[in-house]
Amino acid sequence: MAEDWLADVRKYVADADENVVSAIVKYLGIALRNRDSSLVSFSDTKETDRVRENFLKKKLGLTDDDATLDAAIAGVGERMKEDRTKNRVTVYYLLAQHFGLLTLFGGAAGAAGAAAGLAAVGGLDGDSGKDDDTTSAVPLAAAGLAGASAIPAAAAPPPAASPAAPAPSAASPQTAYSGGDGESEKIGGMGWLPWLLLLLVLAALLFFGLRYCSKQDAAVAPATDETAISETAAPTDTGAAPVAAIPEGAGVVAADREGKPMLTVYFDTGKSEVSNDLTTAASSVKAYLDSNPAATLAVSGYNDPTGNAAANAELSKNRAQSVKAALEKLGFAADKVVLEKPAEATTTGTDNSAARRVEVTVKG
Repeated sequence: MAEDWLADVRKYVADADENVVSAIVKYLGIALRNRDSSLVSFSDTKETDRVRENFLKKKLGLTDDDATLDAAIAGVGERMKEDRTKNRVTVYYLLAQHFGLLTLFGGAAGAAGAAAGLAAVGGLDGDSGKDDDTTSAVPLAAAGLAGASAIPAAAAPPPAASPAAPAPSAASPQTAYSGGDGESEKIGGMGWLPWLLLLLVLAALLFFGLRYCSKQDAAVAPATDETAISETAAPTDTGAAPVAAIPEGAGVVAADREGKPMLTVYFDTGKSEVSNDLTTAASSVKAYLDSNPAATLAVSGYNDPTGNAAANAELSKNRAQSVKAALEKLGFAADKVVLEKPAEATTTGTDNSAARRVEVTVKG
C-alpha cells in the first residue's frame, strides 16, 4: 500500500519535519503494510490503550498518569475528526509534537517548542521564574543561555565621570581594573561576574547536551519487525504459555494444545490468501504426523462479525480450503488434511484481527 505519509502529516503541521516522519515510518515497519493496522480508531478503547502503553509510555518514555495521556490522545482524535482516514504516522507525529519529543525521531522542533512554551508561561520575576519539574533540561539550558547573553549589557552601567580619576593609559589596559579609587575600582571588581555566569551556563549546556545525546542514542533504535508487530498486537488466550502475539493482517502462529502442535493462520480483511510464514510454521506439525501415522489434521475457518453473514460464511470456507491446499503443497497427504466446519464460525468478543483465522489442529 503506497502512502504519502509526509503529505498527510502536513495537513495538520505545514512545516512537518520530513526526517521525523521518515523515522516514525521506519519505527512502525510492517504495521504500515496492512490497511487496518496503518490506521488508528479513536472509538476503540483497546486501540487507544495500545497507543498509550506502547507508544507514549514505551517509545516516548512518558511517566504521566493515564488520564493525562488519554486526554492527549483524545485531543489528537478531536483534531483529526474530519479526516476519514486517521493515519497512524500522523497520529504519532502529532502526539510526539504535543509532548515536545520530536527530537526522539531526529527532529529539532521538540526543543524549540518546549523553549517557546517556557517563555510563554512566565517572565524573569516572581514565582514564574521557579523551576518546573515538567520542563526538559535542553529548553531550560537554551533559556539560560539567552538570558546570560543579556547580562553583560545590563550588569555594569557606565560610570560617572570623576575629575580625580586618572585617565587610562594606552600602554596600560589593566588600569581600568586595578588603578584609581572610588567608583572605577568598584567597576573593575564586578567586571568578572557576567563572564562567570556565561561560563556556568556553557558548562550546564555541555552537561545536559551530553546527557541528552546519550538518551537519544538509546531511544532512537531502528524499528525491527518485532517492534512493529508489538505496536499493534493484541494478546489471545489459547490456553498455552507463553502466548504468541497475533499479527495485524496475514500471518501464522504455531503453538501447542493439549501436548500436540497446532497452527493458527491469520488473514487480511476480506482476503483468503495464506501467508508465506506457513512454510516455516508447519514444520512442527509435519514432524508430529510423521511420528504418529494415525493422526490427521482438522482445518476450521473463522471470520470476524463485521459485514454480511452469508458472505462471511463463504469467506471462512474459502480460507479453510486455501490452508488445506497450501498444506498439501508442503507435502501433507490430502487424506490427512480434513476440512471441519466449526459450530460457530463467527467469533465475537475479541479483536477482529484475531477472529479472521483458520485453526489447524491434530486429531488422534
